[in-house]
Order: sequence, then structure tokens, then C-alpha cells
Amino acid sequence: GVSGSGKSSLAFDTLYAEGQRRFLESLSAYARQFLERMEKPDADTIEGITPAIAIQQKAVTKNPRSTVATVTEIYDYLRVLFARIGSIYCPECSHPVHRDTIDSMVEQLFESSSAAKATISFSWPVEKGLDVLKKEGFFRIIRDGKIFELEKADLSGLNNLEVFMDRLELDHKERERLVDSLETALIKGEGRVKVRTDKGREFLFSDKLECKYCRITYQDPTPNLFSFNSPQGACPSCQGFGDLAVFDEDKIIPDKNLSLKEGAIEPWTKPASRRRMQNLLERATKQGIPTDAPYKKLNKSEKDFILHGKGAFKGVIGSFERLKKKKYKIQVRVYLARYRKYIPCPACKQMRLNTLALNVKLKGKSISEVTQLTVRQAKDYFNSLPLSPYQKQIAEKLSHEIISRLKFLLEVGLDYITLNRMTFTLSGGEAQRINLAAALSTSLVGTLFVLDEPSIGLHARDNHRLINILKSLKDVGNTVIVVEHDPEIIKSAEYLIDLGPGAGEKGG
Repeated sequence: GVSGSGKSSLAFDTLYAEGQRRFLESLSAYARQFLERMEKPDADTIEGITPAIAIQQKAVTKNPRSTVATVTEIYDYLRVLFARIGSIYCPECSHPVHRDTIDSMVEQLFESSSAAKATISFSWPVEKGLDVLKKEGFFRIIRDGKIFELEKADLSGLNNLEVFMDRLELDHKERERLVDSLETALIKGEGRVKVRTDKGREFLFSDKLECKYCRITYQDPTPNLFSFNSPQGACPSCQGFGDLAVFDEDKIIPDKNLSLKEGAIEPWTKPASRRRMQNLLERATKQGIPTDAPYKKLNKSEKDFILHGKGAFKGVIGSFERLKKKKYKIQVRVYLARYRKYIPCPACKQMRLNTLALNVKLKGKSISEVTQLTVRQAKDYFNSLPLSPYQKQIAEKLSHEIISRLKFLLEVGLDYITLNRMTFTLSGGEAQRINLAAALSTSLVGTLFVLDEPSIGLHARDNHRLINILKSLKDVGNTVIVVEHDPEIIKSAEYLIDLGPGAGEKGG
């Protein structure tokens, strides 16, 4: 039907509204209070209706934290995936951080230094006392690579002793002795042990999750560590937004040809700020700053004094910073917003997460770097993940869910969109197709899907993909109602409703 003939009124205001209303009525009164109620459609009877989902041409949300990855739930699976099989790298020295088990220590020693002589030692704080060491049968220490008797060694200036544990050949016949020595050294060394070989190699082992070089201990990653909506994972500088709001000199002083006396400071030209302006003129005069010269002719230090002040005088931006304490008032927030701009956060470089989260990597990429990929690139990345049998066991289900959602996004023609794209920057057609992909991934059955011109913004060559998706929804037991003008999609429908003949009163 023509525009205004009542297509949307029938599809959304009648069929969807009734399906949604009936579903909500099946819920408890407690649950219904949190959900938006819909008016009962003006119809005598509507039969055979099922719970309904509307997929319309509008942005999913205006929330600046919402991205394509979060809306499609890809990010939720990514967070769990990185928490379970991601590799931690030390932010200080970039070395891998992992726990060592006795078996992994033994295997590493045999693989890299087979048939070599190995010296095992552990660290002992001097403050714990030397008598305890002697009672437990440890009488030798290592200093500068040489073994000394504890009684004869020079201990001056040492806070920690490297205590000699054992010396043996790295041979499979000595495996049991090696295991015993490593276990004892780990207990005495509070989870840390050092192994030197006569081939000049040195191994640092730890049963803690710590960097063996910087001695920084880490917690096991959790999904919350990778959430920019959680204090545990968000960048402390930008609180997980990726951008910082700063006061903009160009907005504070829009016309740099004006002098201070002529009102160059735009926010202080208002009557309410007359005292502030007068104070600035007096301070500037005392500093020898010409108040009748155009702002653009002032030197850097003079401009810096005007904006940031000196001593007791805090300048224009300093006065704004004081005002921020009253940002609970809406008029203050609106006033300050006029003079702000957004710049990329220098701490996280717009990646939104803290340093620890960004140093957990999978196939060389952090979770933020993965979300910078387009849908097509991300699918290729996950299809080629090199996983060990143990990692496969953990990641198989998660990878399947991520890849299936990426596949749906590809099928609706969104291969060019990056996963970190803000949802409020999407066009109506893109938003609708992302909603459609999200709905497909839920595997719903027995549901009424109502779509509003899903072909808008879609290239004609991709129409067949959209038709296949709509048919696949129907084939699993759903009903699909589409408001559409595209002839190809109209021809693919099983049932047509043509509203008209005209618009408005002549429609319906």
C-alpha cells in the first residue's frame, strides 16, 4: 500500500500490540510493573496470535556504552572466552604470566635442557632467621652463581638468600628425585623456585599467577575484568567510555579577534558572570596582560593565565572545574556541556578497558582489538583460532555462539560494520538488521516477528539473503509479518495484504 495507508497501524499497532499485550498478561503482576504496557488494539477479535517481537527502523539505544558487539551478545561470549583461555602478559615487561605446575616444570626442563646438570634453589628472606634453615637441613647458599657454606658465606647487604636445594642430572631416571626437589623448593620458597643448568640456562618457576621477572602477582581473569561497564574492567581515566570530556578553548573563546574587555570570554559575557569577568580584568592588569589587545595576539603564558590561572586565581577553566561539584543540577550540566569537547582517552587509547584487561590476549589480540575488527574479519579470526585440545574443550561452545552470530550479521549484509561501532551511530536500516540478526541468534520458535521495511539500506544483490533469513525464521515455526515495498520481497511472501486505495482517511 501507499505511504499512510495503514500498513504500520495494522502490523505494529494492532497485531504486534495484541501479541505483546497477551504475553505480558501471562506474567505476574510483579514482573509486569517493570515492563512497558501497551494499549489494547481497537478490534473486536484477534485470534491465533502468538507472543510478538517488533523489529523497527530505529536506533537500538542512545546509550554511549552500547555497541554492535554488546547488542548481539557477542561481547558477553567474548568476555567469558578471554577469561577462560586468554593469556596474560605483564604490563611492565610484556612477558607471559602463567602458573607453573610440577608436571609443566619437569617437561620444560627435560625438553629444553635434557642431559644437563641442574641446580635447584629457592629464595629465603634473611629476616626469617638462619637457624630455621639449619634445623631443616639447608646449609648452603648460592651467591653470584657459586655455592657457599652458610657458615662461611658473606651475607652483608643481603635481604634474601638463594638457598641451595639440590643438584642433579636432567634425566628421566632422575624424574622422581627432580619432582621431590621441586616440590620442597616450592614449599620453602613460598611458591617460587629457580633452576640453573650447566649449559648456562636459568628457569624461574612459580605456582602463583605472577610475572617471574617483575614479581607482580595477578588475580585470575573473570568476565567482569573485560566489561567496560564494570569498575573492575573499565579504564579508570574515562570510566569505560573511551573518550574524555575536556573544556574547549575554541568554545570558550569563539572569536579570538576580540579583547578581554570586548568580551572574548564568551561564558563570562552573561550578566550572572559580571563579577568573574571583572576579577579576571583586574588580575590580568596586575600580570601585565593587555586587556584591550585581541586574544589571538596574546602569548602562550598570557593565554595560559587566562584559562588556567595562577596561585589563588584559577582561571576560566578552573571556575568550570569548581562548577562541576554542582553537576547534580541539570542547568549546570547543560551550561558546562556548551564548552566541552571529547578527545580520545590517552590512558586506554579509546579501548575503554584498564591496563590489565588489555594485556590478556588471544592469538596476539586483546578483547578490544578483536572488537575493532569488521564482522567478516572477526569471523575469519575465530575460524582460525589455534587452540590446544584443552582450550578447544573450554572454547568450543563459546566459539560456536560467537561465529553463529557473526554469520547472521554477514547474512543480513553487515560484513563492513566493526564490532565496537556505537549503536547510536547506526542508520535505521542497519539498526533493524542488527536487531534481526540478534533475534535470529536466539533460536526462538512459535513467535510473531513484525518487521518494518528490512530491505531499506540493503543493496539489491543482498535481497535474496534477506529473503532466505525471513524464510528460515518461518521454517522453524515462527510467523513473519513484513511491511515492505520491494517487489522481490513482496513476491516471496506466502500471503499479501494490500492496504489502500489511498492514504489517511482513504486508506485502511
